[in-house]
Amino acid sequence: MTLTYPHAYNVVSFDKLDYCSSLNNTRVLNDKRNFTFHQGDITNPSEVIECLERYNIDTVFHFAAQSHVDLSFGNSYGFTHTNVYGTHVLLESAKKVGIKRFIHISTDEVYGEVKDGDDDLLETSILAPTNPYAASKAAAEMLVHSYQKSFKLPAIIVRSNNVYGPHQFPESMPSLYPPPPAALTNHYQKSSQNSPAS
Repeated sequence: MTLTYPHAYNVVSFDKLDYCSSLNNTRVLNDKRNFTFHQGDITNPSEVIECLERYNIDTVFHFAAQSHVDLSFGNSYGFTHTNVYGTHVLLESAKKVGIKRFIHISTDEVYGEVKDGDDDLLETSILAPTNPYAASKAAAEMLVHSYQKSFKLPAIIVRSNNVYGPHQFPESMPSLYPPPPAALTNHYQKSSQNSPAS
């Protein structure tokens, strides 16, 4: 949006710069007048409010999340804190400053496991998450729904499948290649075990 609509939108990237973030991802935008980076944590209400007010934000695209499924098994509290409480902070802050649009980026994983041959899922399909990450995103969606109904917050929920692109952190990249055949894997393991240490 920054590059495509330079005169229509001012974009503020609000990011904690956690382990999987890098300012290198947006450096191509550093000299653009309609782009600003603001470091902050979505679980800190005063930081969120300060950013929304400072830049007169009218639309929130909420991509922020702990999102690696495997990590959610070992650190489920962190996922709940960021994905559920962080969403709650953003919603409450959006309500306070009068945000005009709140776009919540969720995940198709809130539906749970879908087997080959199953019917296609609809937006109205039952949410049945099967891991802590998906459960935290489903819980966040419930908060978004509650703010739509209780406070008339103009919100949209998008359940996308694996948002990725240039500069993606490696743990979140989809598998582009099939795993090597077992014989090749076993040969590699045997040869690396028999080779002298370097």
